[in-house]
Amino acid sequence: MLYDPLGINNTSGNSLSSGGNNSKFLDKLEVVISAIVRGIGPLFVGFAVVLIGCIAYVHFTVLLPTLKNRYYQEYEYTDSSTIEFLNLLFHYTLSTVLLFNIAFNYIQTIITPPGSPPKDNEYSTQELQYFKSITTIKRSETWNKFCVTCRLPKLERAHHCQLCQSCVLRMDHHCPWVNNCVGLNNHRYFILFLSYLWISCIYVCYLSFPHVFRTKSFIPFTTLMSFVLTLTISIALGGLLFWQLYLILSNQTTIEFLHNRTQIKRAKDKGEIYKNPYNRGFKGNFYEFFRTNHWYLFAMPILSSRNNFIKKFDITETPMLVNNNNNNDDTV
Repeated sequence: MLYDPLGINNTSGNSLSSGGNNSKFLDKLEVVISAIVRGIGPLFVGFAVVLIGCIAYVHFTVLLPTLKNRYYQEYEYTDSSTIEFLNLLFHYTLSTVLLFNIAFNYIQTIITPPGSPPKDNEYSTQELQYFKSITTIKRSETWNKFCVTCRLPKLERAHHCQLCQSCVLRMDHHCPWVNNCVGLNNHRYFILFLSYLWISCIYVCYLSFPHVFRTKSFIPFTTLMSFVLTLTISIALGGLLFWQLYLILSNQTTIEFLHNRTQIKRAKDKGEIYKNPYNRGFKGNFYEFFRTNHWYLFAMPILSSRNNFIKKFDITETPMLVNNNNNNDDTV
């Protein structure tokens, strides 16, 4: 049972819900859909693992051995044998590095909690009252500071995920392919997974191309399918990756982008200019996201420190709290 010292009813929508529709039918439908998505999440993960594994298998058992055979047949006893051997070594090393980074970042995206606010017993009743007092009903203009579903304070840039059934710090989206929310603590792994997977798909396409279009002999089915799959995935994945990179360099999440777009339009109608309050410039946004001051470390397979960005408030000096001590109005 949730701790509820303030007696808050769970009847309102979350920060980005429109209108607060409390229809029982819609509530039940939402529960059913959420349960279905949670249930098929492991199937998506399993399918992704099998697909990546099959492409990797073809790459290491068909494409790379072809390069190896060509070396032994054409270059082993020639003047260019050393160069070709180094070229062969390069392909095997690069393939191993790419596969390792794909596996590492994918696993970390799945198993790393995206980050959640503190539990109810970590706040005093007075602190909870403060957070409730700054909750706003103008959801189209700003963020709620109190999650009525969790009945806990909602920290800055946090959003409630119906699938995970908790608030997620700096939530970007819930991804069924990793069966997890993409948030503060695992967003870096998610981006690196997309990056290494996209590079790998282009690389496999490059190696498969001569076998598909420049050979007069029979094309193995596995090679043809590998080319088609990696080409398709690289096109689809490229759009998602570059969209995510845009959000990173502008210091936004997908949810915040939708919110900011509304604010930009409203400011424009008033003859004003809306600026993203979190934007620190390309370089600042880059280093903040990857949590490093050294550019050469951002893509390395290292574990990121988990940081919940918990802020301490001096609520005893907050006029808003004093003004609402004897006031039942929950809005400002």
